[in-house]
Amino acid sequence: MAATPVIAVITDEVSQDLDAVLAFIAEHAVTRVDIRAVAGRSVLLFDDRELADLADRLKDAGLTVGCFCSPLLKWTKPGMPVPEGTHFHGFDPDAMSHETAMVRAFEVASVLGAGQVRIFSYLSYPDFKPADLDDDLGALLDLAEDFDVDLVLENEHVCNVATLADIAAVQAHHPHPRLKSAIDLANQVSAGHPPPDTAEIVAAARPGGTVHVKDLNADKVYVPVGQGSIDHAGSLRTILDTAPDGEMAIVLETHMPHDGPAATAASLIALRSMLGL
Repeated sequence: MAATPVIAVITDEVSQDLDAVLAFIAEHAVTRVDIRAVAGRSVLLFDDRELADLADRLKDAGLTVGCFCSPLLKWTKPGMPVPEGTHFHGFDPDAMSHETAMVRAFEVASVLGAGQVRIFSYLSYPDFKPADLDDDLGALLDLAEDFDVDLVLENEHVCNVATLADIAAVQAHHPHPRLKSAIDLANQVSAGHPPPDTAEIVAAARPGGTVHVKDLNADKVYVPVGQGSIDHAGSLRTILDTAPDGEMAIVLETHMPHDGPAATAASLIALRSMLGL
């Protein structure tokens, strides 16, 4: 394998209660987490003291943070309607200006020690083109350079970049060593597209980045990883064989908040088996 897999967990997929998350992490020997929301609030909205306290608690627990799963660009492009059913994971896009949110996301990543900031591609609208991202993505790439972190662009079913091919199209239009992929196979299927073929997986994996892992059954209901229809085992082999040398986080995001600890525990067992870890 060109890339070495490291399993991580998005904390709020286990629980919004940080005490419960830390107990789960210790029990299941997880050493890396991604951060999105705590206590029902996006960490983007934390003040400096709250953020420092969070960083201290994670460090004391022996955890490293791989990615700040920010909501950047998971908002409407001016003049476009908001799609129905959009979920922001504890963030109100009107809570602060978009410019303030962009800078704050990198400050958050810096305090947490995260090497990646996850971004999106605006909530979906007709006739999107990669060039539509020019201004905001250019500003984000400048910030990424200033803060020495990478951007990981996620394919998200409610956003314009919904497939792995869409990720590759944006990267082709914006070639930059700081722009990497947040690959989500289930999100592509949730968006109504067929699973990606090998060429699409390779194109998205080539710059490196991270992988979000969740599973869907035939009715598109979320189930623990390994119990659904998504071919994670084969796809992960292709991704790791293609990605650049070094560590690549394979991140559990079960989307089963009603049963977060049990679903994540079952998914950990399956994922470790797939990866031989």
